[in-house]
Amino acid sequence: MQQETCQQVWIYIDESDRLRGRALSLRILDTLREAGCPGATVLRGVGGYGIHGVVHTDIAVELPSHLPLIITFIDRAERVARVLPTLRELVSEGMITLTPVTVVQASHRAAGPFPRHLTVADVMSRDVAQVQLDTPASEIVRLLIDRALRAVPVVDAGQRVAGIITDGDLLSRGVTTLPLRLKQLLPIEVRSERVASLAAKPQRAADLMTPNPVTLPENASLAQAAAVMNDHDLKRLPVVDASGRLMGMVSRLDLLKTVAEGVRQRPEQPLKLPQGAPATVGELTITDVPTVYRDTPLTETLDRLLETEKRRVVVIDEDRRVVGIITDGDVLRRAGRRVQPGAIQRLAAWFAGGERPEELEVAAQGRAAADVMSSPVFTVTPATPISEAIRLMMTYKIKRLPVVDSEGRLVGMIGRAAVLSALAQGAENSSSAS
Repeated sequence: MQQETCQQVWIYIDESDRLRGRALSLRILDTLREAGCPGATVLRGVGGYGIHGVVHTDIAVELPSHLPLIITFIDRAERVARVLPTLRELVSEGMITLTPVTVVQASHRAAGPFPRHLTVADVMSRDVAQVQLDTPASEIVRLLIDRALRAVPVVDAGQRVAGIITDGDLLSRGVTTLPLRLKQLLPIEVRSERVASLAAKPQRAADLMTPNPVTLPENASLAQAAAVMNDHDLKRLPVVDASGRLMGMVSRLDLLKTVAEGVRQRPEQPLKLPQGAPATVGELTITDVPTVYRDTPLTETLDRLLETEKRRVVVIDEDRRVVGIITDGDVLRRAGRRVQPGAIQRLAAWFAGGERPEELEVAAQGRAAADVMSSPVFTVTPATPISEAIRLMMTYKIKRLPVVDSEGRLVGMIGRAAVLSALAQGAENSSSAS
């Protein structure tokens, strides 16, 4: 790279300095990271004294917490100018200096989609719902519904992970007849009745769980977590300590958030993907996308919806431009307003594979796809960088994005699973090459 004039910032504080109960040095590092500064180092002195004249040294073991700290980083002058006011507010007692420096070479480790310094313990959810081996089915379902969960780990008396219960486990073992995502859309009184009806079910967690689930050690890298999720086609994994005790849960969403956060911190820098990882949306696009038109009758729209595994159709106009999107949840929220609660249950059961409700024709009469679609829709093009697709998905909590051409015409779809799979493959390629 060409020589570049930058600034080196030196921040002098005391090791004992704290701000709202947390070490000031860590707060400064957080500030620099959030500002997008490429790196910072904390140096700990072995001895020194300040303007008060009191000498501290690491030889005096009775005073180890008062040694001087120096935090330093190098960055472009414009970013230093942006972050400096915040640093001055943080360092109420101490000193900040600037030194002009010339960067003659700056090299980095091979880029990867996931931060190398983070482990799953850094990004996992620690407040994890869990059940015991003898927890009854009704309590399990209530917990999943109340906390909007799709899975819950099962632990033994020693907090070791013995199994996991997913939405699919409950359906396949006959405990529930509706997927949890649909059950959570039913009126609260209906949900309560359904949970209460499970009280007579004899099954316990040990009967319903998938035993010996795939888990991750808490020191696993994010790249490793992505690879395991990809290999086993899983959305979330329990995280355990060396003894197998439950420490948390890490999800596909947690991993993608770290990538999106890196993009947010350094908006001027493109996401550097390793060799082998797709760089644009076009390389991950699925072209077989179910569609309907705005004026497609609602009954026909619902039939089309049921033909798709993901229960999702894209609404297009006569020129194949995307105008909306419909999921089974959209239908329950909107079309369900015109029918009685019992009919809503039957409609949800139909989406789950049951019989077509008799009153559907009456409720859907005169209605079309446009009446239940979500609009407008965020879209991407085949040339959209993967980083931008991730940013949209994370910012707006979108699972899948329609892919359109330069005229807005539908060409396909991209989802979180495909993105994570690509990043996992890229991360594996990067690791094997290093």
